[in-house]
Amino acid sequence: MLWRREMPEDRFSDLLSFLAIIVFLLGLWVGIRAFFILAGVIAAIILVQRYYDKCLGRHLDLQSERKTIRLFPGERAVINFRFENKGNLSLPNANLKFQVKDALAADSLRGKPIVGSDAQLYETSFHIPKKQALEVSFPFIAVKRGIAAPSSIMLYLPLFRMQPLQLTYLGRYQTSVIVYPTQELVHGVEKFFSQQAGHVLADLALTEDPLQIKSIRDYLPTDDFRRIHWKASVRKNMLQTKVLERTYDMTITLILNISTTSRLGNAYVSPELERILSCAAFIIYQAAENGYPIDMHINLRAKGQTHIYTESAGQAETDVKNALDLLASVHAEDGMTEITSVLHHLKMRRNQTVSILIGELPTSLHGMNGRLYHVDPIKAVLEEVTLNREWVRA
Repeated sequence: MLWRREMPEDRFSDLLSFLAIIVFLLGLWVGIRAFFILAGVIAAIILVQRYYDKCLGRHLDLQSERKTIRLFPGERAVINFRFENKGNLSLPNANLKFQVKDALAADSLRGKPIVGSDAQLYETSFHIPKKQALEVSFPFIAVKRGIAAPSSIMLYLPLFRMQPLQLTYLGRYQTSVIVYPTQELVHGVEKFFSQQAGHVLADLALTEDPLQIKSIRDYLPTDDFRRIHWKASVRKNMLQTKVLERTYDMTITLILNISTTSRLGNAYVSPELERILSCAAFIIYQAAENGYPIDMHINLRAKGQTHIYTESAGQAETDVKNALDLLASVHAEDGMTEITSVLHHLKMRRNQTVSILIGELPTSLHGMNGRLYHVDPIKAVLEEVTLNREWVRA
């Protein structure tokens, strides 16, 4: 059972018990049978009440479908609460209360803002028949970027007293909603991707795939010892070297700098945070439409990592979903990390040749290699940055 029962104080039952004792003693004193019958009736009412209170809500299940609903602001969807009453007692006038973050807004229910949080409290009433299931729909509209799911679910059931029985759901509701950021048009992005197939392609990382062997040739003293093809060397009785297939790494790295630096050098969350995320969403879609894998790095703290990031899975649909999920989950309250540590991570990971930085351009670009583009979230224009090697190494 995933419900915690909180029974109110039973003053009414104590009053009835006291009354039954008084009536019974009065019957002994006056010797009238009617007093004994009245005491028995009161005792029966007490037993029925206690049995009802004990069994009420004991066999109630709340089922939720394990799924994720992905929306953009302005889109609508429905969350269903499925209650299954397996007991022999019906649950009349059940009052349901739950909280949802303000990324969503109900269409038919009125929400009350919760002081000190970014959530709304919703309330609705219904009747659950015995040994039946009932679905309670919660239609809503996506309001702004974020991740939301029903939480703090409580059910109030009326009893033979002033205060109802409170059931608090201890499980985690499995249906969640992800609201993606709106796309902000970034000028120059379409031209950028159209050029990548031309002369800029030569600037993308030219690597060799160790799993793709193009041919085999005789070993030269200048060859790397690790490239010796031992099976071919045994067959020809002389050392042979593997010639690997040359491939292009077309992955584009998207770097989001959500911080801004004051004149005194202090870092704060950028007031243009939402515009930064919206510009990133637009570039992510454009990269997928043009067939380019994309990695995304954000200077936001992550447990066990230098920062949060996603890496391309090689499929455009998966890359878009993973990147947009990450954008929706960005919370400045998690704490920022220095953008220089992100650049250092990229340098240690691999030599990326095409990078797009959205947000404030750092004073030092140590670790940046290849081509760098910058997007000012206010101007929303993609511009290439000329890397001065002496400045980069500063």
